Amino acid sequence: MDKNKILNSSGPKRISKYSNDNNLDINLVALDTSAKTAEDAAKSIGVHVGAIVKSLVFNYKVDLTGDDHLVMALISGDKKCDTLALGKLIGKSGNLYRPDADFVKNRTGYSIGGVSPLGLPSDAKVYVDKSLNRFDEIWAAAGHPFCVYKCMYADLVLHSKGIESDLIAI
Repeated sequence: MDKNKILNSSGPKRISKYSNDNNLDINLVALDTSAKTAEDAAKSIGVHVGAIVKSLVFNYKVDLTGDDHLVMALISGDKKCDTLALGKLIGKSGNLYRPDADFVKNRTGYSIGGVSPLGLPSDAKVYVDKSLNRFDEIWAAAGHPFCVYKCMYADLVLHSKGIESDLIAI
């Protein structure tokens, strides 16, 4: 795959703009192989799968006729999201749904497989798995299934505007 084409596609360009607008020092890395899954990303980068940030998107609804609310769980690649715990953290009576690709693209601006924790809408609720903190460096999606960036845990929490939790990953 053409790395320049990847870096100049809409998702990575959006991350670059976000980085510049917020004075962040983020280096986007275009990969030779897909990073659609945590396992694929870890293999391509050469890191432990737990150092990969899984960006899991949910649609939170108070009832089936109510408004959609974007919720994202940033989970270590070697863990699974505990959706019951995540639902309790949100603190409202309602349900979490796994959305379709259209919801993900329309609400985050990114396609499934490349959803970045950066540049999300201001009304997005983001929760961060504290177990990611066991790694000195972690890797997250950068708006394209073949593009990632490296950061430290504290930076991920800060720039995703995330709420830390040790309950959302099992």
